[in-house]
Amino acid sequence: MYTPQTAIDFIQKNLPDFFGKDAQLKAAELSDGNINYVFRVEDENGKSLIIKHAEDTLRVNTNRHIGFDRSKIECEVLKLQREYCPALIPEVYLYDETEHNIVMEDMKGYENLRYELCDHKIFPNLAKDVAEFCGKALIGSTDMVVGAEKKKELVKRYTNPKLCEITERHVLTEPYYEDLDDNGVTEENDEFMRTWIYGSEELHAKVGMLKALFETKAQALLHGDLHTGSIFVTPDKTCILDPEFAFYGPIGYDTGNFIANMIFAYANGLYTMEDGSEKTEYLEWILDTIEEFCGRFVENAKQLMREKSTDRQMRSEAFFDLYLADIFKDQAGFAGTELIRRVVGTSKVKDIKSIGDEVQRAKAERLCMTAGMKFVMDPESMITGRSYTDYLRTFSDVVDFEG
Repeated sequence: MYTPQTAIDFIQKNLPDFFGKDAQLKAAELSDGNINYVFRVEDENGKSLIIKHAEDTLRVNTNRHIGFDRSKIECEVLKLQREYCPALIPEVYLYDETEHNIVMEDMKGYENLRYELCDHKIFPNLAKDVAEFCGKALIGSTDMVVGAEKKKELVKRYTNPKLCEITERHVLTEPYYEDLDDNGVTEENDEFMRTWIYGSEELHAKVGMLKALFETKAQALLHGDLHTGSIFVTPDKTCILDPEFAFYGPIGYDTGNFIANMIFAYANGLYTMEDGSEKTEYLEWILDTIEEFCGRFVENAKQLMREKSTDRQMRSEAFFDLYLADIFKDQAGFAGTELIRRVVGTSKVKDIKSIGDEVQRAKAERLCMTAGMKFVMDPESMITGRSYTDYLRTFSDVVDFEG
């Protein structure tokens, strides 16, 4: 087991000049995840860094081997993403391939976005920043920008089979079947879940197509896990972390995951906040964020494609529109699978599971499941950010899904 003292010893041996030889160091574990160990190492003056350590097995299941490739991939992807968006990505100081440690900048003062949203805090720059990341880092790694030959080399380099298998299983398969004990919702939604999630062959077929898309569409170098727990914020700044699930896949998987996680925040606010101006302001900000994110993503993507596209077959405005429309279709489907799996599956989110009133939690679950099914079954209707917000504004928590 990796310990705080192990982390200190590693830094003193491998980065002796960062703190100085006489520094008095302390380390504290920050990680609460299922996979890695994360420590902050700090001296007596408050100077600090982060060390992220990977083991061959899951922390929560030492019989489950996932290998070390993810650690090297994460390090290299962080460096690439920082080239595209230096203000949004922490600096990497060191990667040690023997001990599988990434040492990086400590984004001290930043807070986990998911926890901040559960406290109903507003971040005016969030949509702009995440759209910049998606528009530059994702589009910047496509064939049209890096060139088809180089892109194919990058696809080989960033194959991430162990982590992709986790997504394929936990996101795109297991939530749709009742053979797992950890699947489930509140009692009030149990019949609904069994009828429309477990029992719908049409839904299963649509999700099967999304799974095939995830497995085969090597469109861009994804973050691979772009939820609000991988985003850290201050009142006016954003930092995007933890791309260990990175691989070449469909851009809509990343953008859809961000939208779905903003909907979790919306559901939490809708069913936990007292009616009044504060609630209205917060919910409108969530909706505005979804719309602004989608609009700014399109703007950033088109600007980069106009400036950098190296393929004359992929340089027209007509092509850009078709390309982005295809992304939006994928985005809707993957937003749907994220909404479903975080409610029904094993990896539930704080936004929903922390709702103490079971009646209100059931309403939040129903919103997320119903929206998820809508987006999976009818992705062609979700053609703009406004499509999502119009749907959420008119959603009734008493309506039954009818396909």
